[in-house]
Amino acid sequence: MKYKIGITFIVLLFSAFGLNANEKEKLPDFKLADQKGKVFNSVTAKGNTYFLLGCGFKDVVLCRKHGRKIYWKMQTLLKDEDRVIFSAYLNLKNAPSEVFDYILQEKEKDYESILLDKKGILSNGLVEGKSLLRVYSPKGALIHKEYFESVDDAKVSELYKLIRSGK
Repeated sequence: MKYKIGITFIVLLFSAFGLNANEKEKLPDFKLADQKGKVFNSVTAKGNTYFLLGCGFKDVVLCRKHGRKIYWKMQTLLKDEDRVIFSAYLNLKNAPSEVFDYILQEKEKDYESILLDKKGILSNGLVEGKSLLRVYSPKGALIHKEYFESVDDAKVSELYKLIRSGK
C-alpha cells in the first residue's frame, strides 16, 4: 500500500512539473523587420495578449493563409477593450536566395505584415508543412502552443475563448 502511494505521489509530482513547464516559457526577446522594413520589437507586445504565428521559409503561403484566417476571424470576435496583438514570422535562416527574391518581388503587394527572421531567432519548434502558434499572456508567459495544418472558424473560436478565459 505504501508503495502505491509513493508511486502515485511521484507521478503527480512529475505531472505538476510537466504542466508548469510551458507556463514558465516566456516571450522571447526579438527585434525583426517585416517585408516592408517596418521593425517590430517583442517588448511592445508586453501588456497585451500576443499571438505569434511562425513558419519555415518553405511554408510562406501556409503561414499567410493561417495568419489571415486567425486575424480576420478574430477581429469579428474581439471587443474594443481586448488588448491583443498578432504577428506572423518566417524563419529565413538557411533560406536560398530565391526565397529572398520572391519576398522582394512581393513587397509592393498589399499583403499583411510578416516578420522576417533572417537569423532563426524564433526557429525553435517549427515543423515543415505546419504553422506554429504560440499565445502569450499580457505578462509574457506562454499560455497556448499549437501546430496547424489547417485553421477553421471553430479553431479560431476556441482561441478566442482562451482570451476570454483570462489565462
